Amino acid sequence: MTGNLLRGPARETPQPPEPTRSQRAAAAIVGALSAAGTRLLFGLPGGGPNLDVVGAAADAGLPFVLAHGETAATIMAATCADLTGAPGAVVVTRGPGLASAVNGIAHAALDRLPLLVIADTVPARDRDRISHQRLDQAALGRSVAKAVVTVGGNEPQRAADLAVRLALAPPAGPVLVNVDPEGRAAGSGGLATGAGRGDDLTPLATALRAARRPVVLLGLGALGHAGAVRAALAGRGIPALHTYRARGILPDSGAEAAGLVTGGTMESPLLTAADLIIGLGVDPVELVPAAWAYAARTVLVTEYPAGSAGYFTGGMELVASLPAALEVLDSRRGRHRWRPAAGWAAKQDVTARLRRAAVTAPGSLTPQDVVTTVRAQAPPEAIATVDSGAHMLAVMPLWPADEPRRLLISSGLATMGYALPAAIAAALHAPDAPVIAFTGDGGLGMTLMELETAVRHRLRVIVVVFNDSALSLIKIKQSATGQGGAGAASYGRTSFAIAAAAMRVAAASVTDPEELAAALAAALTRDGPTLIDARVDPAGYPVLLDLTRGDGGRHAGPEWDAAVRPGSGE
Repeated sequence: MTGNLLRGPARETPQPPEPTRSQRAAAAIVGALSAAGTRLLFGLPGGGPNLDVVGAAADAGLPFVLAHGETAATIMAATCADLTGAPGAVVVTRGPGLASAVNGIAHAALDRLPLLVIADTVPARDRDRISHQRLDQAALGRSVAKAVVTVGGNEPQRAADLAVRLALAPPAGPVLVNVDPEGRAAGSGGLATGAGRGDDLTPLATALRAARRPVVLLGLGALGHAGAVRAALAGRGIPALHTYRARGILPDSGAEAAGLVTGGTMESPLLTAADLIIGLGVDPVELVPAAWAYAARTVLVTEYPAGSAGYFTGGMELVASLPAALEVLDSRRGRHRWRPAAGWAAKQDVTARLRRAAVTAPGSLTPQDVVTTVRAQAPPEAIATVDSGAHMLAVMPLWPADEPRRLLISSGLATMGYALPAAIAAALHAPDAPVIAFTGDGGLGMTLMELETAVRHRLRVIVVVFNDSALSLIKIKQSATGQGGAGAASYGRTSFAIAAAAMRVAAASVTDPEELAAALAAALTRDGPTLIDARVDPAGYPVLLDLTRGDGGRHAGPEWDAAVRPGSGE
């Protein structure tokens, strides 16, 4: 009796409260993402359903990465999708948060990357009463995303699963998920049904039988079949050109990797000499809006209708399995007349010409110096991210890639402000590999505060900024047209090294290759981020532009002539 009195009356174990509608919606979204392989959540949350999504992610073991801007957060999530194939995930608040994320959503759309953009919204029941921060988010989403889904209080799991399926359906892309716990589930946009898929590769087989000098174009759609592409093309002696996104499908160190295809002019001699051009996974979103001036028959195999035939003069698009197309190619092994090393010799000549074009003043670096110095010291497993801008013209052809997804760029949208957020995502994905972000002063100015994100997560990110106090690519165009005033593309002198140091980033300012090499060697030993402020001379950019986009790339010299001369051997 005494013991019972001391213990007091028996107490019932408290039961956890029933989850709210918002919590059930959040758990459904996170559950659908987890089942699809998503392992990180990025964003800038607001209140309400936003925080429930972050909480559900924590419960499910998905770390949340807080960024400084919604566009940067969305690019981080999209880059995770690029590296893993699983949907990227970003959470933003309604109104200004979603509006700020639009550029990142557009990047994911045009680079064909699966992404869920999760936003709260003014509840449907309150739309006649509340106008604060109220946008037509469905209409905004439809303008840049492939679909819009509302996850409401009824059947939240069904709606969340639909959003993931829509994001992954070819062509992959972003889906806006509006969370309205008091509303009803809804969706706009359809799943791909395979319409247009015929798998009839007879035209490709017929074209190959007649061809003696075929060239292969590898695009983003071939990334998922890199192993099969290597098996089918290695040792063939057929030159293969890569789009920016496709770099590394064939190793650049191999004989068949012949350089870049962008719709520019570096590839012109090879394509002019070809009698058949075969596209594998080529999406015209990757190519610059220039005329296609090559007479060879063009057969393009894609796994979803890409509208690629319209870009190429006399092009034919076959919506079919890429592995099946590779089998057709492999069946014609040895029946061509290209010299086996034709592609490599051509690419080597382009590389040499780009290096010879370097022009600099004392006390500064050429863009080519920056790329070649960094590449010479970076380990093979390093991942490089590249911002849009004039520096890209040096980085993309001069940075060899022997594996897919080790050279990352915003290709379809070609947006500035990509390199640093993408590098942060890559470093989170592959913490043991150094990640090098090549950016201009314009692009870094858009994302500078994300350096703090790299510090907070102790990421091995090395930011190399081509600092010339200008939007150099725009200045070249301005000088050619006379458009714009004197200050249309120029900035004041800025020390990014000092700004980085204020955020506890190890930083150095360099003006010659020796200083750059020393700064990079030190950066490669650090666990955290480094910024290298490279003072570059922009004088060489016009020549780079001419070699890659202008008439200067249309004739590459005697090495090209020898490499692509028809009938030079089996």
